[in-house]
Amino acid sequence: MSEPLVSVIIPCYNAERFLPTLFKCFDRQTYRNFQAIFVNDGSTDGTLKVLNEYCSSRPQHTVVSGNNLGVASARNKGLDAVRGEFFTFCDADDIICANHIELLVKHLCEENADMAVCAIRRMAGKKAEGFDFGLKPRAKKVRAFDRTQALTQYFSQEVFDFLLLNKIYRTEIMLKSGARFLEGTRYGEESYFICKYLMRAEKTVFYGAKTYVYLQHKSSLMHSGFNEKRNDIYININAVLGELESDQSLASVIPYVKVMRAGYSIGILHFILHSDYKNDCAVSKIVHYLKTDAQNIKKSRKIALYKKIFIPVCVLLAKIIFRKQLKKYPRAVSIKTPAESAGESGK
Repeated sequence: MSEPLVSVIIPCYNAERFLPTLFKCFDRQTYRNFQAIFVNDGSTDGTLKVLNEYCSSRPQHTVVSGNNLGVASARNKGLDAVRGEFFTFCDADDIICANHIELLVKHLCEENADMAVCAIRRMAGKKAEGFDFGLKPRAKKVRAFDRTQALTQYFSQEVFDFLLLNKIYRTEIMLKSGARFLEGTRYGEESYFICKYLMRAEKTVFYGAKTYVYLQHKSSLMHSGFNEKRNDIYININAVLGELESDQSLASVIPYVKVMRAGYSIGILHFILHSDYKNDCAVSKIVHYLKTDAQNIKKSRKIALYKKIFIPVCVLLAKIIFRKQLKKYPRAVSIKTPAESAGESGK
């Protein structure tokens, strides 16, 4: 029986210095029937040249180019180029172990699942130089979840990780669900895509082998200072809530989404506190989100104990630190931008 084709989508923006390491990972994969889709998102360095040189001797791989419209747009371009029965994602500056794709496919097929999820190893970018690219972590015990359980696990992060990258998907489910990334958003874009996908997935499996290595770089968006892009998380989370509210059978998932939004709000307020950001209305809106979302902690049994303590404390601190903004814009939370309104309708 032939191996099913797997498409791997890799957005690339000024990733020239990371690509040689990623190429080593791909060349050492024990699963050979895969198509790498490199999406050059308007890079200004030598990324496109390096990609073309690599793919010229590997006809199964392809390069797709576009303007610098952000990671959501780049991933959508990658989805348009998928030829495999299954697909997964990889970031250009990360590492995958030699049996990463093999184990994803193995568990997806053996368990007849619609999504398979592996564990993640987080590592500082500088430490990756001595990493053993041929490392083959063994598969751990498999746990299975139905649709509601999988959505709960994803948004509570009790077992799953919020990342898009450590999962494999069926192309058929993606097409039926209409799962796409909200164009123009650059932060939290994975939550809407995964929610749409899991709403049509009957079975999801998780195994604990850490075959995806998520490298944390100081220059990445996740670890940079505050900028307006971080507020894109509200567009994506509000769109998620709109989808879940349309299906009464998934009402139990909603509190977990709101607790996740509270966690993001704490992070954004932390960055604002250490910046010169002066939009008082936007700050007041974020504080209001935090206050209202924190009320869902009692309804969320699968969230970690530290969140049940940490989030309420942060609510109190936010009221004290940002009291001027709250007095100036007491109803800021009810104000929606056109982008957020579009996100909530799933457009």
